[in-house]
Amino acid sequence: MKILLLGKNGQIGWELQRTLAPLGEVIALGRKELDLTFDKEIRKTVREIRPNLIVNAA
Repeated sequence: MKILLLGKNGQIGWELQRTLAPLGEVIALGRKELDLTFDKEIRKTVREIRPNLIVNAA
């Protein structure tokens, strides 16, 4: 399973990276990698990564 985790640098995001890792590939992105205020950027990233699950910890 491919998991896209948004908000990797926060306390919850940090813990989720460790917790979700046994479930599959975790692609963790922070503010520097993906600015969540730009809809087009979000759509592009999701299309490129094609995750099975998106977790928003931002």
